Amino acid sequence: MQSNILREDGVIWHTAISLDGYAADVNDSLMFMMGGDDEEADNPLVDFVMANVGCTLGGRRGYDISQHWEDLPKAYGLDDIPEYVVTRRPFPDDDRYFWADGNDLKGAVAQAKAKADGRMVVILGPTLGSALLRAGLVDQVFLQVAPVMIGAGVKIFADTGEAPVHLRLVHQSQSGSGVNLVYEPKRG
Repeated sequence: MQSNILREDGVIWHTAISLDGYAADVNDSLMFMMGGDDEEADNPLVDFVMANVGCTLGGRRGYDISQHWEDLPKAYGLDDIPEYVVTRRPFPDDDRYFWADGNDLKGAVAQAKAKADGRMVVILGPTLGSALLRAGLVDQVFLQVAPVMIGAGVKIFADTGEAPVHLRLVHQSQSGSGVNLVYEPKRG
């Protein structure tokens, strides 16, 4: 499958959000995204990401939360994909993941790109995604907007810094009752 929308070798911040801008509810759950009438709707952009991801880059909070799930979800076959966790705290003894220094975001992205070996690096999580976007280290932002408002939780763009981050819409499409939005940061 080819896409003229998403860069196969890019650093892509891919996340699902509610209409009111939340990436997770107050309990850090993503389940609010499920349960719509078209939960099983095909999404060619998601399929493209999953077919081309070479490495994921997530934050420490997401790592910590996932350690309390009884059964780690099998997300689109990502179990065999290298995963970097970016953190400023000491690295735990967990050899399922690669660890990157949160004080060196540019270095963390470089490590993930090297591990991805020319394939896509997918950023997971709102805090890390916002920080990398603000630092100019994101090529594209792929938002899957779900038709639900949850009112409270983890804001997707809670920390964009003092200066505005300008984005340019490069794609919009419908998937079931939700929408896909792909943006690229305006540079310079």
